[in-house]
Amino acid sequence: MTEQHLPAASTGTDEAVLRIVADVLNVPHVSPADSFYDFGGTSLQAMRICARLSKELGLRVGPEVLFDSDTLADVIAATEA
Repeated sequence: MTEQHLPAASTGTDEAVLRIVADVLNVPHVSPADSFYDFGGTSLQAMRICARLSKELGLRVGPEVLFDSDTLADVIAATEA
């Protein structure tokens, strides 16, 4: 029998990050497996996301996190570091 890795349970912060990203990108829903670039994310949108993360959640995340992350799960992980 092979070992299966289950995704970690999402937190309220995780959901809030995804909600903010979806709102700024003007899409109905994003998932942790999505990439900022999947939605044509721009540098201006990255700045808006970072500003909202700071204002609404008190998270200090630079736009480079969005640019350097393969998925939104990586962005969420960076907010928890």
